[in-house]
Amino acid sequence: MNPHFAERTKSARRSVIRELLKLTEQPNIISFAGGLPDPATFPREFLARVAADEILNNPGKTLQYTTTEGKLPLREPLSRWFAEDGMKFPPDQIVITSASQQGLDLVAKVFLDPGDVVFVGLPTYIGAIQAFQAMQARLVGVPLEEDGMDLGKLAEAIRATRRAGLTPKFIYEVPDFQNPSGITWSEEKRRGLLEIARREDLVVVEDMPYRKLRYVGKPVPPLAALDEDGRVVVLFTFSKTLAAGLRLGALAGPKEIVEKVVTLKQATDLCTSSLTQRLAVRFFQEYDVEGHMEKICAHYRVKRDAMLAALERYMPKGEGIRWTKPEGGLFLWVALPEEIDTERMLLKAIEHKVAYVIGAPFFVDGGGHNTMRLSFSSATLEQIEEGIRRLGQVVAEELAAVRSPQQA
Repeated sequence: MNPHFAERTKSARRSVIRELLKLTEQPNIISFAGGLPDPATFPREFLARVAADEILNNPGKTLQYTTTEGKLPLREPLSRWFAEDGMKFPPDQIVITSASQQGLDLVAKVFLDPGDVVFVGLPTYIGAIQAFQAMQARLVGVPLEEDGMDLGKLAEAIRATRRAGLTPKFIYEVPDFQNPSGITWSEEKRRGLLEIARREDLVVVEDMPYRKLRYVGKPVPPLAALDEDGRVVVLFTFSKTLAAGLRLGALAGPKEIVEKVVTLKQATDLCTSSLTQRLAVRFFQEYDVEGHMEKICAHYRVKRDAMLAALERYMPKGEGIRWTKPEGGLFLWVALPEEIDTERMLLKAIEHKVAYVIGAPFFVDGGGHNTMRLSFSSATLEQIEEGIRRLGQVVAEELAAVRSPQQA
C-alpha cells in the first residue's frame, strides 16, 4: 500500500512524547508528564445540568448541524471576552474550532505550501510542530530568552531564509506562559516582534491556551492588542478554562484570513459540535465566569508554588541546573548540565516511580537533550512533594554517574 500514501504521510512521525508517556502508565508512578488540567477545576455539576436541559429541551440547536463559523451566541461573548484583553475581533472575525489544535491545523492549511518556512521558538509546542510539518513546511527555530524570542536572531533567520530562496510565511509563538518553557514575553519583545513582522510582511500566529491562567504579576498586552496592521491570528481554547474533553476553541483574525479558514474547515468537519458550543453559550450566560477563573487560578497557584518550593529543597544545586518560575500556565522547564541526556535519564526516573516529559522533541534544531518539562497541574500537593524528591534523587544519581569517569 505504501506507493498509494501521500508524500506528507511518509515523513509524518508519531509524537515521541506520546510514545514515551506510555512508560508512565505503570502503577504508582507520580507523573509530571502530561499537561492535563485538573478535573477538580471542571464545573461538572453545571455542565451536567445544562447538558441534560439542552438535549431534552433544545434538540434543534443542540443535536443538529450548525454553521461552520460557529454559533453566534458563542462568538458574541467570546468577542467581548477578547475585548477585555484589548483584542478587537467582532463576531464575524471569530471561528469556533474543535479546540486550538484544529486552529493550528487550519492555519497550516491556509498558509503553507511544501517547503514554506515557519519561525518557531526553541523550544516550542510539539502540537504546532506536528501541524506545520504535516503540511511539509520547514521549521526554523529561534532561541528563547527569559523574556521572549531573541529578536536579533529572528531577523537574521528571516534574512537567511530569503537568501536561500525559500518563502517565509509566519511566526508562531505562545507569548504567555509558553508550553513548554513557561516563560512570558515582555511587552518590548512583543512590540519588537510585530515590527519585524511588519517589515518582513509576515503573519504572526499567537497561541494563547494559558493566558487566562495568570497567578502572579501583571498581564502583558496580547500581540493581537498591539497589532496595528491586521497580521495577527489568535488561537484560543476552552480546554484549560472550562473542560478539556469538550474539545472547544476559537480562531480569530483579519476577515480575509478567517474567510479562508472557514472554507477549509467546511472540508474538515463541516462544523464544531453543536452540543459543546451550547454548553459554552450557557457557561457565558449563566455561570460566574470571572469567579470561576479566580478559583482556577487560586487552585493552580498553590500547586505552582509547591513545585517551586520542592525544587528548591530537593533538586541538586550547581552550574547548569536551573528552572523557570512561570507567572501562570501549567508548566515549568528544567535545564540540566550538557552532559545529561534526559531521555536516557527517564528510564531511571521510571524506576524511581516518577515521570516527566523530555525536552528534545520541543526543539526543531535537534537540541534540548538536557532539558525536561514538568507539569504541576494534575498532581496533588503530596505527589508534587514526593515526586520532586524522587526526581532530585534521580538527577543527583545521573550527575554522579556521568561525572565519575571524568573524576577517576
